[in-house]
Amino acid sequence: MTSKELYHLDDEIFKKFSIKDNLFVHYNCPQRDKILQLYSDHNQLLFTLSGKKIFHHGDDTFYANPNSTFLLKRSAFLQELPDDYTGFEVLVFYMSDSYLKSIFEEYRPFLPLHNLPELDDTMFIQFEINDHIYSSYQNLLPYFKPNTEIPESILEARFKELIFNILSLPENGQLLAYLNTISDEVKTPIYEVMEANYMYNLKTDDFAKLAQRSLATFKREFEQYYNTTPGKWLTKRRLKKAKLLMETSSKSVGEVAFDCGFVNVSHFSRVFKDHFGVSPVQYRRNHSPR
Repeated sequence: MTSKELYHLDDEIFKKFSIKDNLFVHYNCPQRDKILQLYSDHNQLLFTLSGKKIFHHGDDTFYANPNSTFLLKRSAFLQELPDDYTGFEVLVFYMSDSYLKSIFEEYRPFLPLHNLPELDDTMFIQFEINDHIYSSYQNLLPYFKPNTEIPESILEARFKELIFNILSLPENGQLLAYLNTISDEVKTPIYEVMEANYMYNLKTDDFAKLAQRSLATFKREFEQYYNTTPGKWLTKRRLKKAKLLMETSSKSVGEVAFDCGFVNVSHFSRVFKDHFGVSPVQYRRNHSPR
Protein backbone atom coordinates (compact mmCIF):
# COMPACT_ATOMS: atom_id res chain seq x y z
CA MET A 1 0.00 0.00 0.00
CA THR A 2 1.39 3.40 -0.93
CA SER A 3 0.78 6.69 0.83
CA LYS A 4 -1.39 7.75 -2.12
CA GLU A 5 -3.56 4.66 -1.70
CA LEU A 6 -3.81 5.35 2.01
CA TYR A 7 -5.15 8.82 1.25
CA HIS A 8 -8.30 7.27 -0.24
CA LEU A 9 -9.08 4.98 2.69
CA ASP A 10 -12.01 5.43 5.06
CA ASP A 11 -11.84 8.65 7.08
CA GLU A 12 -13.47 6.84 10.00
CA ILE A 13 -10.39 4.63 10.33
CA PHE A 14 -7.68 6.89 8.93
CA LYS A 15 -7.97 10.49 10.07
CA LYS A 16 -5.60 12.36 7.77
CA PHE A 17 -4.40 15.68 6.47
CA SER A 18 -2.66 16.39 3.19
CA ILE A 19 -0.03 19.12 3.13
CA LYS A 20 1.50 19.70 -0.30
CA ASP A 21 2.41 16.15 -1.46
CA ASN A 22 2.74 14.83 2.09
CA LEU A 23 0.26 12.95 4.25
CA PHE A 24 -0.25 13.07 8.03
CA VAL A 25 -2.25 10.15 9.43
CA HIS A 26 -3.55 8.97 12.80
CA TYR A 27 -5.19 5.55 12.93
CA ASN A 28 -5.89 2.35 14.79
CA CYS A 29 -4.48 -0.30 12.49
CA PRO A 30 -7.19 -2.64 11.11
CA GLN A 31 -4.68 -5.27 9.95
CA ARG A 32 -6.04 -8.83 9.98
CA ASP A 33 -3.41 -10.83 8.10
CA LYS A 34 -0.43 -12.10 10.08
CA ILE A 35 2.00 -10.51 7.61
CA LEU A 36 1.40 -7.79 5.03
CA GLN A 37 3.73 -6.56 2.32
CA LEU A 38 3.55 -2.77 2.13
CA TYR A 39 5.36 -0.13 0.13
CA SER A 40 5.81 3.62 0.22
CA ASP A 41 7.73 5.98 -2.04
CA HIS A 42 7.63 8.51 0.84
CA ASN A 43 9.69 8.49 4.01
CA GLN A 44 7.59 7.52 7.04
CA LEU A 45 7.99 9.03 10.48
CA LEU A 46 6.17 6.77 12.95
CA PHE A 47 5.14 7.35 16.56
CA THR A 48 3.63 4.27 18.21
CA LEU A 49 0.97 5.39 20.69
CA SER A 50 -0.24 1.97 21.84
CA GLY A 51 -0.03 -1.69 20.87
CA LYS A 52 2.78 -3.51 19.11
CA LYS A 53 3.82 -4.26 15.55
CA ILE A 54 6.86 -5.85 13.91
CA PHE A 55 8.44 -4.35 10.81
CA HIS A 56 10.81 -6.30 8.55
CA HIS A 57 13.01 -5.15 5.74
CA GLY A 58 15.38 -7.77 4.39
CA ASP A 59 17.32 -9.06 7.37
CA ASP A 60 16.49 -6.03 9.53
CA THR A 61 13.65 -6.11 12.05
CA PHE A 62 12.18 -3.29 14.12
CA TYR A 63 9.79 -3.83 17.03
CA ALA A 64 7.33 -0.97 17.38
CA ASN A 65 6.17 -0.64 21.00
CA PRO A 66 4.35 2.14 22.87
CA ASN A 67 6.29 5.40 22.55
CA SER A 68 8.81 3.88 20.11
CA THR A 69 9.79 6.20 17.29
CA PHE A 70 11.56 5.60 14.00
CA LEU A 71 11.86 6.78 10.44
CA LEU A 72 11.37 4.25 7.66
CA LYS A 73 13.11 5.28 4.46
CA ARG A 74 11.44 4.90 1.08
CA SER A 75 11.12 1.14 0.64
CA ALA A 76 8.97 -1.93 0.56
CA PHE A 77 8.66 -3.80 3.85
CA LEU A 78 6.73 -6.44 5.75
CA GLN A 79 4.40 -5.57 8.61
CA GLU A 80 3.73 -8.41 11.06
CA LEU A 81 1.26 -8.86 13.89
CA PRO A 82 2.98 -10.09 17.08
CA ASP A 83 1.50 -13.04 18.96
CA ASP A 84 0.29 -10.73 21.73
CA TYR A 85 -1.26 -8.21 19.33
CA THR A 86 -4.08 -6.21 20.95
CA GLY A 87 -4.37 -3.24 18.61
CA PHE A 88 -1.99 -0.69 17.17
CA GLU A 89 -2.51 3.05 17.37
CA VAL A 90 0.01 5.12 15.47
CA LEU A 91 0.74 8.61 14.25
CA VAL A 92 2.48 8.55 10.85
CA PHE A 93 3.89 11.31 8.68
CA TYR A 94 4.51 10.39 5.02
CA MET A 95 7.08 12.86 3.68
CA SER A 96 8.69 13.30 0.29
CA ASP A 97 12.40 13.92 -0.04
CA SER A 98 11.72 17.41 -1.35
CA TYR A 99 9.62 18.32 1.69
CA LEU A 100 12.25 17.02 4.12
CA LYS A 101 14.88 18.95 2.21
CA SER A 102 12.90 22.19 2.51
CA ILE A 103 12.57 21.77 6.27
CA PHE A 104 16.23 20.86 6.65
CA GLU A 105 17.36 23.88 4.65
CA GLU A 106 15.12 26.20 6.66
CA TYR A 107 16.65 25.04 9.94
CA ARG A 108 20.19 24.28 8.75
CA PRO A 109 21.83 27.23 10.60
CA PHE A 110 20.44 25.96 13.91
CA LEU A 111 21.25 22.24 13.62
CA PRO A 112 24.28 20.37 15.08
CA LEU A 113 25.84 19.41 11.74
CA HIS A 114 29.42 18.93 12.89
CA ASN A 115 30.87 15.42 13.19
CA LEU A 116 27.79 13.63 11.85
CA PRO A 117 28.01 9.82 11.93
CA GLU A 118 28.50 7.84 8.74
CA LEU A 119 25.11 6.96 7.33
CA ASP A 120 24.41 3.22 7.50
CA ASP A 121 22.33 1.29 4.98
CA THR A 122 19.46 0.18 7.23
CA MET A 123 15.99 1.30 6.20
CA PHE A 124 15.01 1.90 9.85
CA ILE A 125 16.38 4.91 11.70
CA GLN A 126 15.36 4.85 15.34
CA PHE A 127 15.63 8.19 17.07
CA GLU A 128 15.54 9.37 20.65
CA ILE A 129 12.89 11.58 22.19
CA ASN A 130 12.82 13.72 25.29
CA ASP A 131 9.93 15.26 27.19
CA HIS A 132 9.82 18.21 24.81
CA ILE A 133 9.56 15.99 21.71
CA TYR A 134 6.99 13.75 23.41
CA SER A 135 4.82 16.78 24.17
CA SER A 136 5.23 18.03 20.59
CA TYR A 137 3.72 14.97 18.94
CA GLN A 138 1.13 14.40 21.66
CA ASN A 139 -0.08 17.98 21.10
CA LEU A 140 -0.78 17.12 17.46
CA LEU A 141 -3.31 14.42 18.33
CA PRO A 142 -6.29 16.73 19.07
CA TYR A 143 -6.13 17.96 15.48
CA PHE A 144 -7.00 14.45 14.26
CA LYS A 145 -10.28 14.23 16.15
CA PRO A 146 -13.42 13.78 13.99
CA ASN A 147 -14.95 16.92 12.53
CA THR A 148 -11.89 18.99 13.38
CA GLU A 149 -11.01 21.64 10.82
CA ILE A 150 -7.84 23.68 11.17
CA PRO A 151 -5.79 25.87 8.81
CA GLU A 152 -3.07 23.91 7.07
CA SER A 153 -0.50 26.49 8.13
CA ILE A 154 -1.11 25.78 11.84
CA LEU A 155 -0.70 22.02 11.50
CA GLU A 156 2.39 22.43 9.36
CA ALA A 157 3.96 24.84 11.83
CA ARG A 158 3.43 22.37 14.68
CA PHE A 159 4.87 19.55 12.57
CA LYS A 160 7.95 21.55 11.58
CA GLU A 161 8.51 22.41 15.23
CA LEU A 162 8.40 18.68 16.02
CA ILE A 163 10.97 17.93 13.30
CA PHE A 164 13.25 20.69 14.52
CA ASN A 165 13.11 19.40 18.09
CA ILE A 166 14.00 15.88 16.91
CA LEU A 167 16.90 17.03 14.73
CA SER A 168 18.25 19.31 17.45
CA LEU A 169 18.75 16.41 19.86
CA PRO A 170 22.44 15.39 19.64
CA GLU A 171 21.57 11.69 20.00
CA ASN A 172 19.72 11.80 16.66
CA GLY A 173 22.81 12.21 14.50
CA GLN A 174 21.91 9.28 12.22
CA LEU A 175 18.59 10.88 11.29
CA LEU A 176 20.28 14.23 10.78
CA ALA A 177 22.89 12.58 8.54
CA TYR A 178 20.12 11.08 6.43
CA LEU A 179 18.41 14.44 5.92
CA ASN A 180 21.77 16.02 5.16
CA THR A 181 22.23 13.46 2.37
CA ILE A 182 18.76 14.26 1.01
CA SER A 183 19.59 17.96 1.11
CA ASP A 184 22.77 17.33 -0.87
CA GLU A 185 20.54 15.62 -3.46
CA VAL A 186 22.64 12.50 -3.42
CA LYS A 187 20.61 9.99 -5.40
CA THR A 188 20.55 6.45 -4.13
CA PRO A 189 22.44 4.25 -6.62
CA ILE A 190 20.24 1.92 -8.67
CA TYR A 191 22.01 -1.17 -7.32
CA GLU A 192 21.31 -0.15 -3.71
CA VAL A 193 17.59 0.25 -4.42
CA MET A 194 17.42 -3.12 -6.17
CA GLU A 195 19.43 -5.10 -3.62
CA ALA A 196 17.38 -3.61 -0.79
CA ASN A 197 13.98 -4.35 -2.35
CA TYR A 198 14.23 -7.16 -4.94
CA MET A 199 12.57 -9.63 -2.55
CA TYR A 200 9.29 -7.70 -2.62
CA ASN A 201 6.61 -8.07 -5.29
CA LEU A 202 6.93 -4.60 -6.83
CA LYS A 203 6.46 -3.31 -10.34
CA THR A 204 9.25 -1.64 -12.30
CA ASP A 205 7.47 1.68 -11.80
CA ASP A 206 7.59 1.14 -8.03
CA PHE A 207 11.35 0.58 -8.12
CA ALA A 208 11.72 3.76 -10.17
CA LYS A 209 9.81 5.75 -7.54
CA LEU A 210 11.94 4.31 -4.73
CA ALA A 211 15.01 5.37 -6.70
CA GLN A 212 13.51 8.87 -7.17
CA ARG A 213 13.79 8.63 -10.95
CA SER A 214 11.39 8.75 -13.84
CA LEU A 215 10.55 5.35 -15.30
CA ALA A 216 12.52 6.09 -18.48
CA THR A 217 15.58 7.29 -16.55
CA PHE A 218 15.40 4.32 -14.21
CA LYS A 219 15.29 1.81 -17.08
CA ARG A 220 18.15 3.54 -18.87
CA GLU A 221 20.41 3.65 -15.80
CA PHE A 222 19.44 0.11 -14.84
CA GLU A 223 20.42 -1.34 -18.20
CA GLN A 224 23.64 0.69 -18.21
CA TYR A 225 24.62 -0.86 -14.86
CA TYR A 226 23.29 -4.42 -15.21
CA ASN A 227 23.33 -4.90 -19.00
CA THR A 228 19.87 -6.46 -18.85
CA THR A 229 16.27 -5.46 -18.21
CA PRO A 230 14.78 -5.03 -14.72
CA GLY A 231 12.39 -7.95 -15.29
CA LYS A 232 15.11 -10.41 -16.27
CA TRP A 233 17.40 -9.28 -13.44
CA LEU A 234 14.64 -9.56 -10.83
CA THR A 235 13.78 -13.11 -11.86
CA LYS A 236 17.42 -14.19 -11.74
CA ARG A 237 18.10 -12.44 -8.41
CA ARG A 238 14.96 -13.84 -6.78
CA LEU A 239 15.78 -17.36 -7.97
CA LYS A 240 19.28 -17.03 -6.54
CA LYS A 241 17.78 -16.13 -3.16
CA ALA A 242 15.19 -18.91 -3.44
CA LYS A 243 17.89 -21.48 -4.22
CA LEU A 244 19.83 -20.42 -1.14
CA LEU A 245 16.75 -20.66 1.08
CA MET A 246 15.86 -24.09 -0.31
CA GLU A 247 19.38 -25.29 0.54
CA THR A 248 19.81 -23.71 3.95
CA SER A 249 16.38 -23.28 5.56
CA SER A 250 13.41 -25.41 6.54
CA LYS A 251 10.90 -22.95 5.06
CA SER A 252 8.11 -24.37 2.93
CA VAL A 253 8.04 -23.80 -0.81
CA GLY A 254 5.23 -21.28 -0.29
CA GLU A 255 7.23 -19.38 2.31
CA VAL A 256 10.28 -19.30 0.05
CA ALA A 257 8.18 -17.98 -2.83
CA PHE A 258 6.75 -15.21 -0.63
CA ASP A 259 10.13 -14.30 0.85
CA CYS A 260 11.62 -13.92 -2.63
CA GLY A 261 8.91 -11.73 -4.16
CA PHE A 262 7.11 -14.22 -6.38
CA VAL A 263 3.42 -13.65 -7.07
CA ASN A 264 2.30 -17.14 -6.06
CA VAL A 265 3.59 -20.67 -5.56
CA SER A 266 2.58 -21.98 -8.98
CA HIS A 267 4.37 -19.12 -10.75
CA PHE A 268 7.43 -19.64 -8.57
CA SER A 269 7.45 -23.40 -9.23
CA ARG A 270 7.21 -22.91 -12.98
CA VAL A 271 10.00 -20.31 -13.13
CA PHE A 272 12.20 -22.32 -10.76
CA LYS A 273 11.87 -25.48 -12.87
CA ASP A 274 12.52 -23.57 -16.09
CA HIS A 275 15.75 -22.21 -14.61
CA PHE A 276 17.11 -25.16 -12.59
CA GLY A 277 15.55 -28.09 -14.45
CA VAL A 278 13.70 -29.49 -11.43
CA SER A 279 10.75 -28.37 -9.33
CA PRO A 280 11.33 -26.64 -5.98
CA VAL A 281 10.03 -29.74 -4.19
CA GLN A 282 12.50 -32.02 -5.99
CA TYR A 283 15.32 -29.54 -5.45
CA ARG A 284 14.55 -29.51 -1.74
CA ARG A 285 14.72 -33.31 -1.62
CA ASN A 286 18.10 -33.26 -3.32
CA HIS A 287 19.60 -30.36 -1.39
CA SER A 288 17.82 -30.16 1.96
CA PRO A 289 20.11 -29.26 4.89
CA ARG A 290 21.35 -32.30 6.85
